[in-house]
Amino acid sequence: MNDSATGGAKYGYIPTMIVPIVLVIVTAVQVNSQELCPSVCRCYSEKATCTDLFSDVTHMTQHRFSCGLRLLRVTGRTNLEGEDLFLRWNITSLIYLNLSQNNITKIWQRAFYSLADLEELYLSGHNITTLDSQKFYFNKRLQKPSLSRNGITFIHQTTFQKNVRLNYINVNFNKLTSLDPDLFKNNVELVVVSLSYNRITDIHRSTFRNNNRLRHLDISGNKITLINPDTFIHNRELTFLYLHWNNIQKSATHHFADSNNWKSWTFRITTLRN
Repeated sequence: MNDSATGGAKYGYIPTMIVPIVLVIVTAVQVNSQELCPSVCRCYSEKATCTDLFSDVTHMTQHRFSCGLRLLRVTGRTNLEGEDLFLRWNITSLIYLNLSQNNITKIWQRAFYSLADLEELYLSGHNITTLDSQKFYFNKRLQKPSLSRNGITFIHQTTFQKNVRLNYINVNFNKLTSLDPDLFKNNVELVVVSLSYNRITDIHRSTFRNNNRLRHLDISGNKITLINPDTFIHNRELTFLYLHWNNIQKSATHHFADSNNWKSWTFRITTLRN
């Protein structure tokens, strides 16, 4: 047998091997596509918008996101009472998470523990009532949590203890009656605090003592009657201070006359509400 015949016999099987290899590659691409974007979502590169993604934690689909997802918006029914929800979906690289207006009432204490890179979190428009001590314990890069329009009555004094990069917080339209003096103790980069339209009756003079970069503070629409003149003595950068729609009389503004920066404030105050 000549060499050409031998070569033909030797390599003749190669074309038949190519077909199954191609099929394997195509199948792998299809599987990866399913993992990248579950059927309830629309995905665009590192961004996804999903409906009812966490609606039933007991019957979660087996499809998973790719590990590169960075921005996620979830609408529809959302249940965050189960354990390891984000880990189950392989969502561990998020920097932005929007869960607003999904009728959330309870959140498992460590629901966000696998989101170590999280910077922005939107939890507005729910029925959340408390923020316990470990809610954001593992989110050390958290900068901007929005918790407005809930029913929050209590925030544990260590809720934001580990969030040293926190620079903005919005807890407007809740049911807070007081703030622990150590609530923002470790948040030295805090710039904006919005606490309007709660039921706060008093601001302790030590509440903002460590927030030297605080620039914008809105505590309008509460039930405050008097603020100690030393309350903002450490807040040299404070420019916008909103106290209107409280129970503070205009005559109380003289208490701030000795503050070095009081004349630079955008200072709004009204008389007692009718």
